[in-house]
Amino acid sequence: MKKIIRLCVLFMAIAFVALTQSNLKAQAFKNGDMVGNLGVGFGWYGYGYGATSLPAFSLSLEKGIKDLENIGPLSIGGIIGFKHASYAFTSAYDYSWNDIIVAARGAIHYDLFKNPKIDTYGGVALGVRIQSYSYYTSVPPYGTNDYKKASTSTTHGLFALYLGGRYFFSDKLAGFGELGYGLGYLTLGLAINLINIPIFIFIKKAVRVFDSLFLCESGMELTKVL
Repeated sequence: MKKIIRLCVLFMAIAFVALTQSNLKAQAFKNGDMVGNLGVGFGWYGYGYGATSLPAFSLSLEKGIKDLENIGPLSIGGIIGFKHASYAFTSAYDYSWNDIIVAARGAIHYDLFKNPKIDTYGGVALGVRIQSYSYYTSVPPYGTNDYKKASTSTTHGLFALYLGGRYFFSDKLAGFGELGYGLGYLTLGLAINLINIPIFIFIKKAVRVFDSLFLCESGMELTKVL
Protein backbone atom coordinates (compact mmCIF):
# COMPACT_ATOMS: atom_id res chain seq x y z
CA MET A 1 0.00 0.00 0.00
CA LYS A 2 2.83 2.43 0.87
CA LYS A 3 4.45 1.77 -2.51
CA ILE A 4 1.15 2.53 -4.28
CA ILE A 5 0.86 5.82 -2.35
CA ARG A 6 4.44 6.78 -3.23
CA LEU A 7 3.81 6.08 -6.91
CA CYS A 8 0.64 8.18 -6.79
CA VAL A 9 2.52 11.08 -5.18
CA LEU A 10 5.24 10.84 -7.84
CA PHE A 11 2.62 10.80 -10.60
CA MET A 12 0.92 13.90 -9.14
CA ALA A 13 4.26 15.71 -8.99
CA ILE A 14 4.94 14.95 -12.66
CA ALA A 15 1.41 16.12 -13.50
CA PHE A 16 2.07 19.42 -11.73
CA VAL A 17 5.28 19.93 -13.70
CA ALA A 18 3.46 19.06 -16.92
CA LEU A 19 0.74 21.62 -16.23
CA THR A 20 3.09 24.43 -15.28
CA GLN A 21 5.27 23.85 -18.36
CA SER A 22 2.37 23.54 -20.78
CA ASN A 23 2.30 25.55 -23.98
CA LEU A 24 -1.45 24.88 -24.33
CA LYS A 25 -1.09 23.10 -27.67
CA ALA A 26 -3.42 20.24 -26.89
CA GLN A 27 -3.12 17.05 -28.96
CA ALA A 28 -5.04 13.80 -29.07
CA PHE A 29 -3.28 10.44 -28.78
CA LYS A 30 -1.14 9.52 -31.78
CA ASN A 31 1.29 6.81 -32.79
CA GLY A 32 4.48 7.12 -30.74
CA ASP A 33 2.85 8.81 -27.75
CA MET A 34 3.45 7.33 -24.31
CA VAL A 35 0.69 8.14 -21.80
CA GLY A 36 0.57 7.37 -18.09
CA ASN A 37 -2.74 7.29 -16.19
CA LEU A 38 -3.44 7.70 -12.48
CA GLY A 39 -7.01 6.64 -11.75
CA VAL A 40 -9.54 6.22 -8.96
CA GLY A 41 -12.11 3.47 -9.52
CA PHE A 42 -15.68 3.18 -8.27
CA GLY A 43 -18.51 0.67 -8.42
CA TRP A 44 -17.13 -2.80 -7.58
CA TYR A 45 -18.03 -4.05 -4.11
CA GLY A 46 -17.94 -7.84 -4.20
CA TYR A 47 -17.22 -8.28 -0.50
CA GLY A 48 -20.68 -8.96 0.94
CA TYR A 49 -23.23 -6.99 2.90
CA GLY A 50 -21.86 -4.65 5.56
CA ALA A 51 -18.33 -4.36 4.18
CA THR A 52 -16.78 -0.93 3.77
CA SER A 53 -14.84 -0.51 0.56
CA LEU A 54 -12.36 2.20 -0.38
CA PRO A 55 -12.06 3.38 -3.99
CA ALA A 56 -9.60 1.49 -6.15
CA PHE A 57 -6.33 3.15 -7.18
CA SER A 58 -4.61 2.31 -10.43
CA LEU A 59 -1.55 3.24 -12.47
CA SER A 60 -1.35 2.41 -16.15
CA LEU A 61 0.94 3.11 -19.07
CA GLU A 62 0.38 2.78 -22.80
CA LYS A 63 2.35 3.51 -25.94
CA GLY A 64 1.16 3.99 -29.48
CA ILE A 65 2.90 1.40 -31.66
CA LYS A 66 1.09 1.40 -34.99
CA ASP A 67 -1.33 3.42 -37.10
CA LEU A 68 -4.26 1.31 -38.26
CA GLU A 69 -5.44 2.57 -41.64
CA ASN A 70 -8.80 4.38 -41.53
CA ILE A 71 -9.14 3.64 -37.81
CA GLY A 72 -6.45 5.18 -35.63
CA PRO A 73 -3.44 4.33 -33.46
CA LEU A 74 -3.02 0.95 -31.79
CA SER A 75 -1.51 1.09 -28.29
CA ILE A 76 -0.19 -1.50 -25.86
CA GLY A 77 0.70 -1.19 -22.19
CA GLY A 78 -0.10 -2.41 -18.72
CA ILE A 79 -1.94 -1.58 -15.53
CA ILE A 80 -1.55 -2.22 -11.80
CA GLY A 81 -4.31 -1.54 -9.30
CA PHE A 82 -5.09 -1.83 -5.60
CA LYS A 83 -8.36 -1.96 -3.63
CA HIS A 84 -9.04 -2.42 0.10
CA ALA A 85 -12.22 -3.36 1.95
CA SER A 86 -13.02 -4.25 5.57
CA TYR A 87 -15.84 -5.49 7.78
CA ALA A 88 -15.97 -4.96 11.55
CA PHE A 89 -17.79 -7.92 13.12
CA THR A 90 -17.16 -6.45 16.58
CA SER A 91 -14.86 -3.76 17.90
CA ALA A 92 -12.21 -6.44 18.49
CA TYR A 93 -12.63 -8.62 15.40
CA ASP A 94 -12.42 -7.21 11.89
CA TYR A 95 -12.11 -8.77 8.48
CA SER A 96 -10.28 -7.26 5.52
CA TRP A 97 -9.69 -7.82 1.82
CA ASN A 98 -6.86 -6.51 -0.36
CA ASP A 99 -7.13 -6.91 -4.11
CA ILE A 100 -4.27 -6.29 -6.55
CA ILE A 101 -4.56 -6.50 -10.32
CA VAL A 102 -1.70 -6.77 -12.80
CA ALA A 103 -2.67 -6.85 -16.47
CA ALA A 104 -1.52 -6.14 -19.99
CA ARG A 105 -3.71 -3.83 -22.04
CA GLY A 106 -4.21 -3.06 -25.70
CA ALA A 107 -6.44 -0.38 -27.19
CA ILE A 108 -7.53 1.17 -30.46
CA HIS A 109 -7.84 4.97 -30.49
CA TYR A 110 -10.61 6.16 -32.80
CA ASP A 111 -11.10 9.89 -33.38
CA LEU A 112 -14.83 9.84 -32.61
CA PHE A 113 -15.39 13.58 -32.15
CA LYS A 114 -12.80 14.91 -34.65
CA ASN A 115 -11.46 17.17 -31.93
CA PRO A 116 -7.67 17.53 -31.44
CA LYS A 117 -8.17 17.79 -27.67
CA ILE A 118 -10.22 14.60 -27.27
CA ASP A 119 -8.92 11.02 -27.39
CA THR A 120 -11.50 8.22 -27.48
CA TYR A 121 -10.52 4.57 -27.31
CA GLY A 122 -11.59 1.03 -26.52
CA GLY A 123 -9.55 -1.97 -25.53
CA VAL A 124 -9.03 -5.21 -23.69
CA ALA A 125 -7.06 -6.12 -20.56
CA LEU A 126 -5.73 -9.57 -19.70
CA GLY A 127 -4.01 -10.45 -16.43
CA VAL A 128 -4.57 -11.61 -12.87
CA ARG A 129 -6.36 -10.42 -9.74
CA ILE A 130 -4.72 -11.44 -6.46
CA GLN A 131 -6.92 -11.25 -3.36
CA SER A 132 -5.70 -11.61 0.22
CA TYR A 133 -8.31 -12.13 2.94
CA SER A 134 -7.70 -11.72 6.69
CA TYR A 135 -10.22 -13.12 9.17
CA TYR A 136 -10.63 -14.61 12.64
CA THR A 137 -11.14 -18.30 13.35
CA SER A 138 -12.00 -20.21 16.53
CA VAL A 139 -9.25 -21.74 18.64
CA PRO A 140 -9.87 -25.21 20.18
CA PRO A 141 -11.46 -26.11 22.48
CA TYR A 142 -14.41 -24.61 20.64
CA GLY A 143 -17.00 -22.68 22.59
CA THR A 144 -14.45 -20.73 24.64
CA ASN A 145 -14.77 -17.60 22.46
CA ASP A 146 -11.05 -17.64 21.75
CA TYR A 147 -10.08 -16.58 18.25
CA LYS A 148 -6.91 -16.12 16.28
CA LYS A 149 -6.31 -14.12 13.14
CA ALA A 150 -5.70 -16.04 9.91
CA SER A 151 -5.28 -15.14 6.27
CA THR A 152 -5.55 -16.69 2.87
CA SER A 153 -4.73 -15.65 -0.67
CA THR A 154 -6.33 -16.55 -4.00
CA THR A 155 -5.45 -15.72 -7.60
CA HIS A 156 -8.06 -15.18 -10.30
CA GLY A 157 -7.76 -14.61 -14.01
CA LEU A 158 -8.76 -11.18 -15.28
CA PHE A 159 -10.32 -10.43 -18.64
CA ALA A 160 -11.80 -6.98 -19.13
CA LEU A 161 -13.17 -4.82 -21.92
CA TYR A 162 -13.12 -1.06 -21.50
CA LEU A 163 -14.11 2.18 -23.21
CA GLY A 164 -12.46 5.46 -22.38
CA GLY A 165 -11.85 9.05 -23.27
CA ARG A 166 -9.35 11.80 -22.47
CA TYR A 167 -9.65 15.55 -22.67
CA PHE A 168 -6.27 17.22 -23.08
CA PHE A 169 -5.92 20.49 -21.20
CA SER A 170 -2.49 20.85 -22.80
CA ASP A 171 -0.11 18.81 -24.94
CA LYS A 172 1.01 17.05 -21.75
CA LEU A 173 -1.91 16.82 -19.30
CA ALA A 174 -5.42 15.38 -19.64
CA GLY A 175 -8.35 14.22 -17.58
CA PHE A 176 -9.70 10.78 -18.39
CA GLY A 177 -12.60 8.46 -17.70
CA GLU A 178 -13.02 4.75 -18.40
CA LEU A 179 -15.92 2.33 -18.21
CA GLY A 180 -15.06 -1.35 -17.80
CA TYR A 181 -14.49 -4.16 -15.34
CA GLY A 182 -11.34 -4.31 -13.23
CA LEU A 183 -11.43 -3.07 -9.66
CA GLY A 184 -14.13 -0.56 -10.53
CA TYR A 185 -16.76 -0.10 -13.22
CA LEU A 186 -15.94 3.61 -13.55
CA THR A 187 -12.41 5.02 -13.35
CA LEU A 188 -11.62 8.74 -13.31
CA GLY A 189 -8.24 10.43 -13.12
CA LEU A 190 -5.35 12.28 -14.72
CA ALA A 191 -3.27 11.32 -17.74
CA ILE A 192 0.16 12.60 -18.74
CA ASN A 193 1.68 12.38 -22.20
CA LEU A 194 5.18 11.42 -21.09
CA ILE A 195 6.63 11.86 -24.55
CA ASN A 196 6.39 15.64 -24.04
CA ILE A 197 7.95 15.77 -20.56
CA PRO A 198 11.51 17.19 -20.76
CA ILE A 199 13.12 14.40 -18.73
CA PHE A 200 11.64 11.75 -21.03
CA ILE A 201 12.68 13.70 -24.13
CA PHE A 202 16.22 13.75 -22.73
CA ILE A 203 16.12 10.00 -21.99
CA LYS A 204 14.90 9.23 -25.49
CA LYS A 205 17.66 11.33 -27.06
CA ALA A 206 20.25 9.69 -24.81
CA VAL A 207 19.05 6.24 -25.86
CA ARG A 208 19.31 7.24 -29.50
CA VAL A 209 22.92 8.34 -28.99
CA PHE A 210 23.70 5.08 -27.17
CA ASP A 211 21.93 3.20 -29.96
CA SER A 212 24.01 4.82 -32.69
CA LEU A 213 27.31 4.41 -30.83
CA PHE A 214 27.09 0.84 -29.60
CA LEU A 215 24.27 -1.14 -31.16
CA CYS A 216 24.08 -0.31 -34.85
CA GLU A 217 26.50 -3.05 -35.87
CA SER A 218 24.51 -5.73 -34.06
CA GLY A 219 21.24 -4.61 -35.59
CA MET A 220 19.66 -3.96 -32.18
CA GLU A 221 17.83 -0.65 -31.82
CA LEU A 222 16.46 0.51 -28.48
CA THR A 223 14.72 3.44 -30.16
CA LYS A 224 12.29 1.02 -31.73
CA VAL A 225 11.19 0.07 -28.23
CA LEU A 226 10.90 3.69 -27.10
